[in-house]
Amino acid sequence: MSNDAVSQTNSVSRKNAFQKVRAYRSLQQVLLVLVLFSIAFPALISGTILIRENFNQTITHDTHTAANSYIDLLQAGLTLPLWNISPDLGKPLIEAISVDKSVLTIYVETPNHREFLSYKKEDRTKEDSISLTREIKYDGDKLGVVKLVYSLKEARNRAENQSRLLLTILSVQLVFSVALMSFFLRKRVTIPLHLLERSAAGIAMGDLQTQIPKLGNDEFGVLSNQLERMRGVLSRSFHDLEERVKERTADLEEVNTELQGTLDKLRHAQGELVQSEKLAALGSLVAGIAHELNTPIGNGLTVASSLYDSTHKIRDDMQNGLKRSALEAYLSDMDEGMNLVCVSLEKASELVSSFKQVAVDRTTAHRRRFMLSSLLKETRITMATLMKHAPYTLEIKEHGDVALDSYPGPLGQVITNLLNNAILHAFDDRENGHIQITTVQQPGAVKIIVDDNGRGIDEQNLSRIFDPFFTTKLGEGGNGLGLHIVHNIVTAALGGTIEVRSEVGVGTTFVLKIPLVAPKPKDAIEGETEEQQNNNQDHELGKP
Repeated sequence: MSNDAVSQTNSVSRKNAFQKVRAYRSLQQVLLVLVLFSIAFPALISGTILIRENFNQTITHDTHTAANSYIDLLQAGLTLPLWNISPDLGKPLIEAISVDKSVLTIYVETPNHREFLSYKKEDRTKEDSISLTREIKYDGDKLGVVKLVYSLKEARNRAENQSRLLLTILSVQLVFSVALMSFFLRKRVTIPLHLLERSAAGIAMGDLQTQIPKLGNDEFGVLSNQLERMRGVLSRSFHDLEERVKERTADLEEVNTELQGTLDKLRHAQGELVQSEKLAALGSLVAGIAHELNTPIGNGLTVASSLYDSTHKIRDDMQNGLKRSALEAYLSDMDEGMNLVCVSLEKASELVSSFKQVAVDRTTAHRRRFMLSSLLKETRITMATLMKHAPYTLEIKEHGDVALDSYPGPLGQVITNLLNNAILHAFDDRENGHIQITTVQQPGAVKIIVDDNGRGIDEQNLSRIFDPFFTTKLGEGGNGLGLHIVHNIVTAALGGTIEVRSEVGVGTTFVLKIPLVAPKPKDAIEGETEEQQNNNQDHELGKP
């Protein structure tokens, strides 16, 4: 294989290897996320629930249990002091219970709402607490009421310490589980996969001598054996492929030489056909002009013969005695005949002048300044022969006279080819037809619209009409070069654009946009000096 082919193969191999590395990294990330979600997520949820339940249990259950125990003790122990109305008997019980730092207030009152005993923590701050109230009765009689305010601060601190301990245990367990799982995944999955990836990358870069590592008896071991087999098959196939490529390259070079020769022949044939098309169009023009010249020349010859006979007759009358009435008749015939001869000669002169201008322009790409209306008038005259005895009409609508500095011959050939194309294709099997040419001046350009009310162009053929040798009248007078020549002249020599719109059964419209000042050929521009180019630019811009 060539160095370029090997370089391209290595580039593609490196790209594939890079994609494999990305896939390997993605797999490692997926495994890590899977481990985290399978272990960490359930552990976090269960741990959160456990810590929350323990926190609530410590604060609510333990606190309420202690507070209820104290108030039950107060309810039972203060019965005798209230019955005897002796506060001193209840003070030891109050002092014993107040030893608990969580007891904030103890208040005992008589049935008439008078204070009997009380205790209030001196350094009490604003803390979360619960308040319990119990009635003290004896044999159904109400002796008083005891109130207890118990703080939640100690219980909350105890619950927070227990939660921290549980969270620490949970974190250690989670880290240990993830580390253990990652160790086994790395040993049994990622390391074998990395070894296989390096071997596959070497093979992908063209090194078919890369050794495939031998792994265990698991799935990766089976994969390594298959890669080793594949490496051997690729090595043999690569050698065979090089031989085949050499053979096919030699065959392609031979075919390419033959195709180049065929292409040169086709180009030569195309040039000859284009030249034949131009000569045929000029021959048709000569025949049409000759036919048109017959009428005025024949009329002049007839009148001249008649005047010759009248002159001989008037001479004879002069010898025998000329009458006034005969002289007046002779002068009247002479005046009418000379007028008819002048009209016929003027028409013939106009035809010859138009033919001369068109013929010169079409045989030489002569650039000059001209009026578009004059060109269209000459084209109408040259087309009169084809349309004189046909049921077709030609209408020209000009919106202002337009002056061009361009190539009148190629532009006239374009319009003539479009008219011939319409007569040949648009009005096939039609009893009548109408062609209209419309000119619209635009800034720096002129738009020429040639449309007909013919049969239209099928949609599948619309994009191919400018292709060389494409015709729907093959063998019936069409060679497929008319519109191809039109397209080349408009876009190249005239520096314009051409578009086509068509609807089957309605008609076809060709829109030409031609610049008022045609571009100069590249070879002409390259041969000009810088001063000449600047002068030409000033001329195109209308500067003196």
